[in-house]
Amino acid sequence: MDERRARRIRRAFSFDAAALARLRAASLLELERLDDAHAAAFARDAQADFTRLLAEDRLIAFVLCDGAEVVGSACAIFFERLPYPDGTLHAEIAGVYVAPAHRGQGWAARLVQAVVAATERRGVRKTVLHPSPLARPLYERLGFEDEPAMRLRSSPATLDTAANIALHARKSS
Repeated sequence: MDERRARRIRRAFSFDAAALARLRAASLLELERLDDAHAAAFARDAQADFTRLLAEDRLIAFVLCDGAEVVGSACAIFFERLPYPDGTLHAEIAGVYVAPAHRGQGWAARLVQAVVAATERRGVRKTVLHPSPLARPLYERLGFEDEPAMRLRSSPATLDTAANIALHARKSS
């Protein structure tokens, strides 16, 4: 049997939560945002999060299967923003990962396309993502554009300032 034919993309369901968590841990290990000592605990906690998010319909995910094994994924998490004339629902694409043995064959692009199609069917106003430098060319080929944005770096000083402002606002009212 042709190896490529044995692989397929399908929508993920709650029974895929453990596989999604395993792939997320593998991705974070590769990105050096998780170490081996914490990977098992992370995957256990992530499985609970994936189960909850899928049950709440706040997450949509597609998986790449090689036979019965899940070897890739792409997700979108939904969130509301302030009202706009064309809606409030937004999505962030995340969790795009393909196991090393299955890379270089276009699977990541197909997974992302499946997620984007699902977000469009859901009526999402805007879809965003935060790619790694290595993944940036993939997303550019799929039509994503850079958009200026700013992000607050959380630090103890920043958090203390925010807490002081909130406390002062409560005392003033």
